[in-house]
Amino acid sequence: MSLGDIAYQETGSCTFPAKLENVAEVSALLKAFCQRHCMDETLWPQIDLAFCESLNNAVEHGCQEDASLSVKAKWTWADEQLIVEVEDPGPYFVHQGQADLPEDLTAESGRGYFIIQSIAESFKTEETKYGQKATLVFATHPSSDILVKTEEMYTMLQSLTHDLNLAYAERDIVAGLANDLAVCPAIETFIEKSVSRLRGLVNINQANVWTLMPDGNLENAYHDGGDGLEIREALINKEQACACMTVIASERELLVDNCDHLDPTDPMYEKSGCAVALPIIYQRDCLGTIALHAPESSKTDLFETALPLARALGQFLGLAYTSSKTFRQLEEQERSQTQLEVASEIQRSLLPSSFPSNQYCKSTGKCVAAMAVGGDYIDAIEIRDVGLFIVIGDVMGKGVPAALLATIFRTAIRSRLNLAETPGWLLTKINKQFCEELGHLNMFITAQAAFLSYEKKVLKLASAGHCPAILLDTNSNETQLLEAEGMPLGIDAGDMYEENLIQLSDTSRVMFLTDGFYEAENPQGDMLGLDSLVASIPEIWDEGIDHVPQKAFDLVKRFAQGRSATDDQTMMALQIL
Repeated sequence: MSLGDIAYQETGSCTFPAKLENVAEVSALLKAFCQRHCMDETLWPQIDLAFCESLNNAVEHGCQEDASLSVKAKWTWADEQLIVEVEDPGPYFVHQGQADLPEDLTAESGRGYFIIQSIAESFKTEETKYGQKATLVFATHPSSDILVKTEEMYTMLQSLTHDLNLAYAERDIVAGLANDLAVCPAIETFIEKSVSRLRGLVNINQANVWTLMPDGNLENAYHDGGDGLEIREALINKEQACACMTVIASERELLVDNCDHLDPTDPMYEKSGCAVALPIIYQRDCLGTIALHAPESSKTDLFETALPLARALGQFLGLAYTSSKTFRQLEEQERSQTQLEVASEIQRSLLPSSFPSNQYCKSTGKCVAAMAVGGDYIDAIEIRDVGLFIVIGDVMGKGVPAALLATIFRTAIRSRLNLAETPGWLLTKINKQFCEELGHLNMFITAQAAFLSYEKKVLKLASAGHCPAILLDTNSNETQLLEAEGMPLGIDAGDMYEENLIQLSDTSRVMFLTDGFYEAENPQGDMLGLDSLVASIPEIWDEGIDHVPQKAFDLVKRFAQGRSATDDQTMMALQIL
């Protein structure tokens, strides 16, 4: 007989004195059998009810509750069925057809047969040498080995633990970069600390930072590891064809699988290993490159784990170099004023210098801080040619602390643009990353993230406790509030953010905003209010998108009657074409 002809079934059985008090214990034996086969727990309550009714009938009617008599129970798991047999020594009773529920529901008999037939996939009775036997068949699912399930769960927990540890590491590095940027007096010290943080994730055997000089050459501003280069003693001529100059020209990162494939004259050439080179960007200006080398064995860690954080380092370095330059230019002014202006410059760099406009949509926006710096943040980023990613955020509080936290938030957003098409998941990831720092600071962020699909004209919207966006249909002048459920970022690391899908058309106009916009107050202390703002939306849009920011802020200004804003005010307008 071949192995394929063997039919293997696991069974269980028991014999017990005909006493009702034994029914629960027998039911527990069947439940343990089902659990060993990993049965869906939602099926058990119904199976238990039918099984216990059969046992009760055998005890009460088949044995007349005579403890000297015994009831036999047997169960078998076969394919996708659980087969249960209950046998007693009583006289055989022929059941005819489908049972009906008795008129008197409190009667002592009549209900069991109806309950059993209602639950079991099939039910039959037959006469046996011992007496009579009832057979119940329940629909289940293929049984599973509990060891296999345990191994699957262990593997899943290992994966989750790895992802969680990585998320914590990324969070710590991003927060550390922001802290280093604030406290390191020298850029070289900031770079050294930043590279040291990255080494916690990947085996980096050489790191170089090249800064772009006014004449177009690259100067080596930082070197750590390897042989041959000393800090600020090496130059790359602008005419030289090499990896770093390619990054400067394209303003895009470059991944090198094998450094020995580069030209031997290339400063990134090595006899073995892999490398990445990334641009140092501030707004639209490329200020230099970062080059990180790793052994061949660490390629996955370098290209997948460390690369997003290296991008963040490039952005922080752009801020660091620009801030340093700004600081030197303002050094003669009063120290407190200088610090505030540097912070203001950093915050302005968070906002788009221009908003995307193409054949699918047009957009524009404006942000006005209540103080020299603020905690509002807005961004609009084209994701390849498939859609537009929009994010608007409001850090609790105002001034420099809120601006610094907005800087960290922007970096986290920009380092996760691979999740732009799933804004709810993006907010979930960032919330996990931020929770510990925000809880310690007793601060939180409200945010709204959205992805506009160019092809389908569908807006996928997720919200972290942020105020709703406002949708206008220019055909009917009807308005609608667009929102989704979600707690602010930084409150609970376990929060998940849902996504709301909104079908748009070429008559759709959307305004994203922060609550400082409609919470503006007049001299009497009255607020403008969301309802008043919504009622004014058709008028705000009536002259086209180019006039929307000015008309919206003029509305707030007229209502305030000269009273200064107490909160940052930010808005963005989106027109579907």
